[in-house]
Amino acid sequence: MASSTVRVALRIRPLSSREHINGETECVTQLPGVPQIVIGADRAFTFDYVFSPEVSQEQVYNETMRPLVTQFLQGYNATVLAYG
Repeated sequence: MASSTVRVALRIRPLSSREHINGETECVTQLPGVPQIVIGADRAFTFDYVFSPEVSQEQVYNETMRPLVTQFLQGYNATVLAYG
């Protein structure tokens, strides 16, 4: 398998206040020890990084973005796409 310089990170968002009021429950489960999630009962997806809802934006930045910014300042190309 070829290595890739593209990395994908996922941060699971917490339920909103409205979702709590409506009695909705989490449908995404983070598997311990691996960067993988399960949606529902049987749809598994693997990423380079998976962050739980309790993780701060600063922690996400430090693990995923800080190394890219450092490399960018050293003259390397870097691209970040964020959604959500």
